[in-house]
Amino acid sequence: MGAMSVDDVHELLATLRRIGGEPTRVEAKRAAGGLPKSLRETLSAFSNSDGGTVLLGVDEETGFATVPLDDPIALRDGLVQMSRDDMTPALLVSTDLVEVEGNTVVVAEVPPVTADRRPVYVTSQGIITGSYLRGGDGDRRMTEAEIAMVMASRAQPAYDREAVVGTSAADLDDDALRRTVQRMRSGYPKLARADEPSLLFRLGITAGADADAPLTLAGLLTFGQFPQQHFPQLMVSVVVHGPDPGSGTRFLDNQTIRGSIPEMVETTLSTLRRNLAVRAVITDRGGRTDEVEYPLEAVREAVVNALMHRDYSPVTRGTQVQIDLFPDRLVVRSPGGLYGGVLIDDLGTEGISSSRNAVLASLLADTYLPSSNELVAENRSSGIPAMLDVARRRGLPRPQFRSSITSFVVTMARSELLSPDVRHWIAGLKAHLPTQAHLIALAMLREGYLTNEMLRQWGVDRVAAGQVLRDLVEQGLAIKEGGRRYAQYVLDPAAGRPAEPDLFSGLPVATVAEALRSRGEMTSAELMELTGRSRSAVLNDLRELTAAGDVVGLGAPRSPRRRYRWTGGGAS
Repeated sequence: MGAMSVDDVHELLATLRRIGGEPTRVEAKRAAGGLPKSLRETLSAFSNSDGGTVLLGVDEETGFATVPLDDPIALRDGLVQMSRDDMTPALLVSTDLVEVEGNTVVVAEVPPVTADRRPVYVTSQGIITGSYLRGGDGDRRMTEAEIAMVMASRAQPAYDREAVVGTSAADLDDDALRRTVQRMRSGYPKLARADEPSLLFRLGITAGADADAPLTLAGLLTFGQFPQQHFPQLMVSVVVHGPDPGSGTRFLDNQTIRGSIPEMVETTLSTLRRNLAVRAVITDRGGRTDEVEYPLEAVREAVVNALMHRDYSPVTRGTQVQIDLFPDRLVVRSPGGLYGGVLIDDLGTEGISSSRNAVLASLLADTYLPSSNELVAENRSSGIPAMLDVARRRGLPRPQFRSSITSFVVTMARSELLSPDVRHWIAGLKAHLPTQAHLIALAMLREGYLTNEMLRQWGVDRVAAGQVLRDLVEQGLAIKEGGRRYAQYVLDPAAGRPAEPDLFSGLPVATVAEALRSRGEMTSAELMELTGRSRSAVLNDLRELTAAGDVVGLGAPRSPRRRYRWTGGGAS
C-alpha cells in the first residue's frame, strides 16, 4: 500500500491519546536527542511478531504530543540504516516524513518476517540475547526454547520422516493400509509394479526398502495400530465445559482420544457431535432441516489441520492437541505456530498454504477415514478457506486464528454473527451505523480483532471496508493498532466489550480483575495470554483497577517485567 498520509498519522495519535498508551503494533519515541538505540529491540520485536509502526517525534510523557526534531531527514536515514546494518537478517522498512501539528513526524512501518526467516535479532547482541518479541508493556527477549523452535522452522522440518526405533510393518493397521495402497497402485503405474516393501518406502511409510525397515513417524501416525505406545502424548484431548464453572461440575465430558490420525479425527468428531445441540432451520422452499450449532465441515477442517500441521519436533511431543467446547465457543489448540512463508493475515486466501509435515500431509491426502470413503485431507490447501466459507454461508462469526511461537489456536463462536443478543448490544451503543457492513464489522470486533481483509472475506469491497473502519474509529468504537500496511482494529474498551473468553487455560476468565484475583500477581503480557485481550484493553483495565486501589504495580512503569498485584477484595 502507499505512504502514510497526514490523516493516517492523526488517526494514530488520536488513538494513542485516547487510550493513554501504545497499542501492540505502535511504538512512539520522542527522539529529540537523536535515534534511540533501544529502537533496535523494537525492530526485532515487530519483525518477529506481526509487524508494526514506529513514530519518531512523539513524546509519550507529554500525552503523545509531537515535538520538534532537529534533523528529521537524518533520523529517517539513520532508522533505515539501523534496520539494514544493525539487524540480522537485514530489514526493509518503509518510511515517511509527515507534517503534523506544526512538527515533522518520522513514520516507519516494519513488516512482519515470515517464519522461515526468523528470528530477526540485534546483530551486536547475538541471536540468544538479541532476539525480541512484542507483547505486554513493550519488547521482551525471546527465551532459548522459543529461539530453538523458531530455528527449527527455518528449513523444511523432517521430523515426520524420522525412523521410529522398535517399529516395523507389523505395527501397521492392515485394513487401513490396504485401502490406501489400492488407491495408490491404481493411480500410479510405477507404484503398481513395486513390491510391498519398496512401495511403503516410496510412500514414506517406512524409513527403508527392506521388509524389516522401521516405520517413519508419518507412517506410524497415519497407519499405526496404536501410535501412543511409542508417543503417549501424541493424542487429542476433548473437554466439554459446563455453563457455570462455579457449579461444582467442572466438565460435562472429558475424553482422551488415541489411535492413528484418521481414527482420532473420526472419534473426535463423534465426541463433539454428541455434545453439540441441533436446531431446526426452515429452508427457502418451506422445508425443514436440522443443523448442528457448529458446522461439522468446519470443525473437521480445524481438527485435521491441527493434527496434520502441528509441530512434531521432540520438544513438543509431550504436548497434545487440545479441544475445548465451551457454552459459547469451540477452541482447537495445536502445538507450534504458523510455519514457512505464511503470515496470520494470509489465512483464508485461496492457494496460500505451507506444510510443516510434507510426508504426513501427502499420506493423509490419500488415506480414508475408517468408516467412510472420505479422505482425511481431501484438499489440504483449502482447509481454512473452507472454514471461512462455511461460516459465511451459515451467518456465523468468522473463526478467529491466533498464532504464537508455541501454539496455533482456532476459535469458533456458537451464535450467529448478528444474533439478537449482538443486535441488542449494537443498539445500546447508539452509534451511526448506516450500512449492513457497519453491523458486521462491529459484530466481528466483538469477537476479536478485525482487518480490512477480514471484512472483504465477508463480502465487503476494499473501499467500503476502509470507510467502515474509519467510521468506527471516529465514533470511538474501534482502536486502530498499527499503521496503514499492518493495521488491525480492536474494540475500544469504552464501547463496552462483553466478557472475553480465555483461550489459554482450561476455564473461562472474563476480566483482568478476575484473572488477577485468581492468580494474585501477573505481568501485562501474562494477562494478555490468559484473557486473550489486546494490549491496549489490558492496560486500560489495569489503569482503572490501579486508580480504584484494587491493583498495585511492582517494578519500573515502562519495564516489560513490571508485575501487577491484586490488593482488592470485592468483585469488579
